[in-house]
Amino acid sequence: MQTLMNRLSPKRLAWILALSTVMLGGCWSSQNTDSASGSGEVRSGSDRQAAPTIRVYMAEFQEFGEVVGITAASDEFVDLRMRLEAADGEPLPDAELKISSLVGNELSDESLPTDKDGWVDIRIRPRLPGEDVLTFTGGGISKQVSLYITDDAYGHPMEHLAERAVDLPEVEGVVPWQTMTDIGTREGRHGLLEPIFTSDVRELHGKDVRIQGFMLPLDNSDRQQHFLLSRTPPSCFYCLPGGPENVVEVRTERPVEFSFDPMVIAGRMELLEDSELGLFYRLSNGKKE
Repeated sequence: MQTLMNRLSPKRLAWILALSTVMLGGCWSSQNTDSASGSGEVRSGSDRQAAPTIRVYMAEFQEFGEVVGITAASDEFVDLRMRLEAADGEPLPDAELKISSLVGNELSDESLPTDKDGWVDIRIRPRLPGEDVLTFTGGGISKQVSLYITDDAYGHPMEHLAERAVDLPEVEGVVPWQTMTDIGTREGRHGLLEPIFTSDVRELHGKDVRIQGFMLPLDNSDRQQHFLLSRTPPSCFYCLPGGPENVVEVRTERPVEFSFDPMVIAGRMELLEDSELGLFYRLSNGKKE
């Protein structure tokens, strides 16, 4: 399955993908790519340690972290924010940042100067369905972000999450997503959301449970042993999953073949109250039913 991760990379799940090199492994490989960061940045200079950094964010969801891939419908716009930083993390103002689309999707600008804080804003009109690669170049380096464009998004981006969730078939004995999402949140010490679990959710900790959802792969393979199970299908991660309460990290005993169809995973539930990845739930020793 070619570049599976690129096809399924989310808009709203950037907060997870940006925080773990394990989850980014193998997305973009090249002898000139800085493999230690897993960021898809290509150093054009010889001194990698002194090279600047290009950071790419969804404009509306910057707080969730950097993105490495985006899925969008061909009838909507994608607004991105880029920041050019020096090796010490300081902004690089008044530097030229160039943006290109491999297949020729419309860009609001192809070259822009960074502002005093190193930022550049751009809007993309993804007219051409299929896979694309956005390349950002500036400060002697380049960075690539995958863009997968669908003819028709799974539902409307502004459709309420509860309305989307009814598309899951009824399965007896699974933990309802409503139970897992009906929790509070607060800002945690890692700068990400931290859960405030209800008593009903706390009863699930350490127990064997069954959860139904859609697989979001975390590497470029047809079969996965480490993936996310989402309340909503992969194609609509661009518009929702709503937050970390709508996904469960899964580690299975045996590889599970990727599918766009909903699946039921059984495993041991673990509640994560202070995760550096911003996750709330984890299933270990998982098995697909």
